[in-house]
Amino acid sequence: MRTSNVNQPAANTFSRKARITGAVLLSSFCLVGMTSCEDDDDDPILNTYNQQDRNFAMSSSENLNAQISFGQLALDNGEDDSVLEYGTMLTSENTESKTELEGLLADTDVEISNDLSAAMQAKYDELEMLSGEDFDEAFIEFQIDLLNDSMSMYENQNDNGENNSLKDFADKTLGKVKDQKEDAVLVKTELDLESI
Repeated sequence: MRTSNVNQPAANTFSRKARITGAVLLSSFCLVGMTSCEDDDDDPILNTYNQQDRNFAMSSSENLNAQISFGQLALDNGEDDSVLEYGTMLTSENTESKTELEGLLADTDVEISNDLSAAMQAKYDELEMLSGEDFDEAFIEFQIDLLNDSMSMYENQNDNGENNSLKDFADKTLGKVKDQKEDAVLVKTELDLESI
């Protein structure tokens, strides 16, 4: 006995719609699954701090405090206009960076310093005894050395830190430190030319 073909087009249409719907649903599940896998692997580390992060926060804050103090000392004891301008820039940029660091760590248990390290305090005391040309020359020589050390500190944080916010801060501040060193070299060159 033959069956009627009257209902076959409707059955084919239903079957095709079911296959399309199934394919769309399967694609959606795959996309959601892939997206959730990516999220798990790529979540930025924002609220955990390894020992490197903690050491960096303390060292960086001490360094920024020192540079703010040295910038102010340059304004008080410096003589050459280039040293005075450099001192103004040093104070301003490092105050800005210190405020940013404080903001990043405000609601955390990571400690920062409001003081200078013992070594920086000793250097400050030494420079404070100088004035005029003697101060200008000793200050700018010291700045070049200090900024080289600072670059290493920020590069180390980029390489070994865990917290992405602190790594971003280190990268941004490293750019400022490099610019400050270039400026210090220019000031030194200017002072050397003036002393000829």
